[in-house]
Amino acid sequence: MAEVAPPHTGEAWEAVLRFLSQRSTLTMATADESGRPYAASLYFVHDERLRLYFLSSPESRHVRHLTARPEVAVTIHGEPWDWKTIQGLQLTGIADPVEDPEERERVMIRYRAKFPFIQELPQALAHARLYRVTPRWVRWIDNTRGFGYRVEWRLE
Repeated sequence: MAEVAPPHTGEAWEAVLRFLSQRSTLTMATADESGRPYAASLYFVHDERLRLYFLSSPESRHVRHLTARPEVAVTIHGEPWDWKTIQGLQLTGIADPVEDPEERERVMIRYRAKFPFIQELPQALAHARLYRVTPRWVRWIDNTRGFGYRVEWRLE
């Protein structure tokens, strides 16, 4: 059974923020107009409210899906071989393009700091748009605290 915690506070929330800072890639599931699923792996940065940001081409399959159906599911995890070290994040939310120039600049500062190699890809960067996943439901799994330990947040 999952522990339900208040959002934006507490030991588990801080553990999630630390975990996200140590990860580079998320897997995002989308669905096309017919409901057929698709999953994409994307580099990301996050903020203190667990909003996830990624750069992508507006023509990419997952972004085309977001235009029709902005609901997404996301997982972020490591690659443990020992069940005692499994940690991961699962969430559902809404994905949309970042339109506000100030938000975009704040996020891009974080993105460039986390992924300095993007400076080597000016053409790709010029073509990419910044997108945001705003979580509605989040589950943190942390077997380092015991088998099956999890905390959930509803952020709607």
